[in-house]
Amino acid sequence: MSEVEALSVDVPQEVSSLLLPLQQGQMLVPVDSLSEVIAMQTPVAVYDAPEWYLGDLIWRELRLPLLSFDVMRGEALGGTSENGRIAVLSSGNPDGDLPYFALILQGTPRLVRVTPEELALREQTLNPGELMHVALSGEEAVIPDLQGLERACLKYREFD
Repeated sequence: MSEVEALSVDVPQEVSSLLLPLQQGQMLVPVDSLSEVIAMQTPVAVYDAPEWYLGDLIWRELRLPLLSFDVMRGEALGGTSENGRIAVLSSGNPDGDLPYFALILQGTPRLVRVTPEELALREQTLNPGELMHVALSGEEAVIPDLQGLERACLKYREFD
């Protein structure tokens, strides 16, 4: 019998991430999930969609759903700050029907380095679109369920 050597696997000790400012709190996502931050624009209306689905916008010749994560979590739809932006996020499903979608932000994303020592799970009830609540060096944030957001958008999306 031959011996099999165990392959060493490098587990990252630090993950480059972004804190995305929301109307209420902030979202924590890996840098790789953010495709681009664009200027605020008015989306094309979509009918028979929930309040959090704000409409569609065109980005790089793709039609993307624009959503309010805050409204999806049960907050009232607020106004956009003068620093408001739109984040184009990857759904994590590049070959699916919706590889990207867009979120309303209340400012500019901030780069952070996440280490296991700085990240703590917070026990809170999860709202739609949320994967978990965390504290990063004392700052509270929510980690989104990107695939859940993709599924929610596809449910109401009107394909041409």
